Amino acid sequence: MSNRKVLVIASAGGHLTQALCACHHVDDIVLVTTHLLINDDKIKKIYKMWSTQKNVFIHFVNIFYALYVLAKERPRAVFTTGGPIVLPFALVCKFLPIRFVYLDTLSRVVELSNTGKMIHKYKLYDEFMSQWEAVTDQYSVGYAGKTFDLEGQVNKIITPLSSPDKPLVLVITGTNSYPFPRLIAAMAKLDIYHDPNVRWFIQTGGFEVDVKPANGEIVDMVAKDEMDALVQESSLVISHCGVGSINHMLIYQKKVIFVPRLERFGEFSDDHQLQIAKELNNPNMAVVYPDELLPVYSVAELIAIPRYDQSIDITNHDFAAVIDKKLFVEQREDSYG
Repeated sequence: MSNRKVLVIASAGGHLTQALCACHHVDDIVLVTTHLLINDDKIKKIYKMWSTQKNVFIHFVNIFYALYVLAKERPRAVFTTGGPIVLPFALVCKFLPIRFVYLDTLSRVVELSNTGKMIHKYKLYDEFMSQWEAVTDQYSVGYAGKTFDLEGQVNKIITPLSSPDKPLVLVITGTNSYPFPRLIAAMAKLDIYHDPNVRWFIQTGGFEVDVKPANGEIVDMVAKDEMDALVQESSLVISHCGVGSINHMLIYQKKVIFVPRLERFGEFSDDHQLQIAKELNNPNMAVVYPDELLPVYSVAELIAIPRYDQSIDITNHDFAAVIDKKLFVEQREDSYG
């Protein structure tokens, strides 16, 4: 078959991480996403799409954008891990000879995401899958496992880096536009936040940090290559409990403290981060729930935490093989592929 191009629709962060794991066997990817933060040899072109997180009317504009991208790229199939930006593409593909494969995000442990519910209800798909067996049974959709090793079973012994003179604490709040002042307030209670012998790098997504660390840098967004370097260099990571961050911590075997975003504090639109947090059981990972304090570390304890500059492969290759087959099945008779 001549056309093996896949149009991947995934917002930056966890959705994109899962999509690239699932499409690990695909060599010709065109990506539609919300932030241009990724650099991958398999991605031949990237289209930036307006986020609909705070303005649903952008969906109508994005319908025309979806038509433009699909007509220009003429993919064999469309693959997505959900998120609101995919809805215009799902609608347009319903009326075009393009195979549409939908995988609901790993963070939806007990029910489908809102996007998944809509696509499932109106049958805007050729293949629909969940990454949790309980959700699969509830909605009668497909299941083939998870996009990556969530339990960290492939952890390897790697030679650690030498100990730093001044340890780095990396703070990750994700790519969404919701503020997370509760996390900043919790960190400000730590002695190491005010110690110039500890370096801090805080990625905020754009919200204002009222209490600054004694020795730190605060940025809105970080490109993936730079984030990889920061993760490797850091002694400790404090992060929201997004799937992208979970994946990143696992591949570098990081000591990490996860603080799930919660709907009742205006930190997200739902509590899916709390759901996925309860599924984590890796010894390097701690979860801080509401009303709990962050663990206390001394400077010496931070310096003693092992750091690694080699990543490990946690992609579920059997799962990726299943997705590959679902993307490249027999084309419809009216396909232009």
